[in-house]
Amino acid sequence: MRKFKVWHKLFMALITAELRQLRAFAVVAAELNFLRAAERLHLSQPALSQSIKQLELHLSLQLFYRDTRSVQLTAAGALILDDVLELLNRYELFLNRTRDIARGRRGTLKVGYLIGAGVDLVPSIIRAFSTQFPDVNIVLKEFDFASPEAGIRSGMDVAILRPPIEDDSVELVTLLEEACVACVPDGHRLAQLTTVSVYDLLDEPIVAAPGNGVWRDYWLATTYRKNESPNIVYEAPTFESEFQAVASGKGISITPIAASRFYARPGLAFPNISDMPPCVVSIALPKRASPLAREFSQVAIALAQSYQSQAPRDAKSSSDNIT
Repeated sequence: MRKFKVWHKLFMALITAELRQLRAFAVVAAELNFLRAAERLHLSQPALSQSIKQLELHLSLQLFYRDTRSVQLTAAGALILDDVLELLNRYELFLNRTRDIARGRRGTLKVGYLIGAGVDLVPSIIRAFSTQFPDVNIVLKEFDFASPEAGIRSGMDVAILRPPIEDDSVELVTLLEEACVACVPDGHRLAQLTTVSVYDLLDEPIVAAPGNGVWRDYWLATTYRKNESPNIVYEAPTFESEFQAVASGKGISITPIAASRFYARPGLAFPNISDMPPCVVSIALPKRASPLAREFSQVAIALAQSYQSQAPRDAKSSSDNIT
């Protein structure tokens, strides 16, 4: 019971007295000399004496016996000293943690990623970020083609995706650029070619992403069709289902060249589309990005720059400054 009462009074002291009074007590207890303690605390000796008196009033305890020759802890002062030191230490830990959180060095980071977006780069980004920020818990969530924004508008702190997306408030930072290719089945009239035109593909039955919007339109090459509707024969939410549909002869598709390396299977050919601009992989940040999300994007940019010198010729890396 007595221990509880002491802790309760110490807790109240933290609220009603200033922390500097507890620090003053700890330093005087260590020095047992008000002059030396005042010098350590960068206070005048009268100001230090006043802080100790105020703390004693708050706690209703006498903490020191003092005369002109010596300073000694009272029994009550000795009893609470360890508790005061523990409280001060915990408070310092609390301050350090909150500073780390504010600086983006602690906490939880929810990372969404679109299936296949930067598939060869994302693992390196996660490893590098985890090495630099070991106290951050990364929660990864994969999104398929039905959610090309990769959760950036629905709870993710940061996302790795392929633009375009329909949200001007989302901040996009380009990491990689790579060629677009046609995915055609073996035996198709274009299968033996290394390069094709996007206009060679417009009359072909095509496999599309689910839903609608600018992302689906991009991969249907809608801007090249002059208001003519594509002949959509199948909707696929993943590369696996897309390529399976193409291999089985349902139609063709347009896809990033990285997908041809990581998701290809027998029965498919991937001629380069010479007149379609490169597609990109981007970091997406919400309007009010957290410090952790900003740190993650910086790590991703650095990794993308490093990747540039190692990437295949068909993949071009670039990074833009975050504004």
